[in-house]
Amino acid sequence: MSLNLPVVAIVGRVNVGKSSLFNRLTGGRAAIVDDMAGVTRDRKIGTGEWTGTSFIAVDTGGLAPGSDDPFQESIEKQVRLAVQEAAAIIVLVDGTEGIHPFDQAAVEMVRKSGIPAYLAVNKIDSADRIDLIHEFNALGLGTPWPVSASHGLGVGDLLDEITGHLPSVEAVDFDGVSVAVIGRPNVGKSSITNRLLGDERNIVTPVAGTTRDSIDSFVQWQGINFRLIDTAGLRRRTKKMEDVEFYSTLRSWKSVGSADVVVLVLDGTEYPATQDIRLAQRAWDMGKGLLICVNKTDMGVDRPLWIRSVKQRFPLARWIPIFFTSATKGQGVGKLLPMVQAVSLRRKAELTTSKLNRLMRSIVNEVQPPAPRGKMLRFFYITQVKTAPPVMVVFVSRPDLIPDNYKSYFENRLREELNMNGVPLKVIYRKREH
Repeated sequence: MSLNLPVVAIVGRVNVGKSSLFNRLTGGRAAIVDDMAGVTRDRKIGTGEWTGTSFIAVDTGGLAPGSDDPFQESIEKQVRLAVQEAAAIIVLVDGTEGIHPFDQAAVEMVRKSGIPAYLAVNKIDSADRIDLIHEFNALGLGTPWPVSASHGLGVGDLLDEITGHLPSVEAVDFDGVSVAVIGRPNVGKSSITNRLLGDERNIVTPVAGTTRDSIDSFVQWQGINFRLIDTAGLRRRTKKMEDVEFYSTLRSWKSVGSADVVVLVLDGTEYPATQDIRLAQRAWDMGKGLLICVNKTDMGVDRPLWIRSVKQRFPLARWIPIFFTSATKGQGVGKLLPMVQAVSLRRKAELTTSKLNRLMRSIVNEVQPPAPRGKMLRFFYITQVKTAPPVMVVFVSRPDLIPDNYKSYFENRLREELNMNGVPLKVIYRKREH
């Protein structure tokens, strides 16, 4: 069973605080697509999480219907596309300026969609401004929610309401492993997928960006079912990105949300680019199993140098399996499904508490924790509280006194002993007296 992340779109006129609210929703995470010059500068996609519910947030351009802005037509098209993709919409208005005609236009656009919408009145950053929200009842979009995006006030209440009504994350009736194949345009994602499928199901051309949307295909290996998601090429920020391409990127990241394991395909004829590292970090932060596939080895690749380069640019790569392929020749592609299955099994492994505690004692005895301020740190107990990806809770005497370097040592040794390559293992430290 796999999950598709719901989309929460933020809509409103210019300068009402959409970007500030976007940053609140995504916890300040870097947008998957960053600010861009001109018309696209306000378009952002990011991932958010609230009380256990994950979602994708989309920030759209400022609406100004009928204005002299030459880009307004593109902005309105972009907003309509965002609304089509959304499971919930936040219409943001400025509480200090009252109802503006462009607010009414935004509400009308959203109302026609029939998608659940929430009216958020921004810049209510003190108690004496709370009465400003009542005017916005006239927009007819339900109860106005007072928020201060810049200070975070009221945002939690708004998120409680939204996430409480988001559709249950779509369950796909599939018994197997879901694999998202991601990477920059023209690195060979579709060629690799076609090799695994044994056909030309995905269009393959030397033109970057041939795949516009995520395409699902199915294959079986040794009795195990795999769902292969060939995503659109995920670009770094550019000065110009078409609306269709931008929302293809959004749909690609929705597909990554549905995956158990992500295969990041890199072009072996070039050394890792900044965007490659950002894609890897994003997939890792989303809790996905991760493999790095270096394609186009038939063009000549110095493998040891490549591995050193990846690890130098992306230190987490020391925990990520790296393999080399030539999709056009078929070389190395046969390793992919066995490696995906191995990472998937590690990601959903359920470890016994007795094994974990034996490991913890061994690791702590190997290198004793420091005694900051003369207080001895004691590690009492460890247990697994979640799988896919695994989350461990360690009970210690003073979690606030554990130095970062000792946390790194402990977590790295735990990962080594548990053989968690390709899996983002998380360790939480909690206080216990004895």
